[in-house]
Amino acid sequence: MKKKILYEFHDSPVCAHTGMNKTYRAIKSQYSWPSMRREVEEYVKQCRSCQINKMLTPKHKAPMEMTTAENPFDKCYLDIVGPLTVTQGNNKHILTFQDDLRKYVVAVPIGQQDAETVAFVVNIVLKYGTPRNLQTDQGANFVSDVFRNTCKTLKIKKIQSTAFHPES
Repeated sequence: MKKKILYEFHDSPVCAHTGMNKTYRAIKSQYSWPSMRREVEEYVKQCRSCQINKMLTPKHKAPMEMTTAENPFDKCYLDIVGPLTVTQGNNKHILTFQDDLRKYVVAVPIGQQDAETVAFVVNIVLKYGTPRNLQTDQGANFVSDVFRNTCKTLKIKKIQSTAFHPES
């Protein structure tokens, strides 16, 4: 009788070779016998189909690195979009700023890419505050001495990325 129960709750097409715990809980909901848990475990361990199809997972995994900031303005992204169609205000680029935690985005129209430092300070820092960490790509405007010194003066840790894609 036990073999039939084990087969029905583990091997049958409806159960589809569920693992030891699910098989045990399913059987336990309707049946009980001494040493049932051990027998279910042994049955599942000896199941040829489970052994062949079992996905092996490493026993030791590296801890997952959290990339989302814990506080507003802990980690922010800065980039330039363009050139775009020139506007009536003679702007053809957009300076984009995003706070990692709140996903708050500021888009500032600018005429020239070399205006990013002034636009960043006036439209972001003076209005919203100073980010602790700022991630940019390696565009010439973000590796310039002017921009680097501005970040140093404002005590912003500048992070450069080779593949810059702010999270949406």
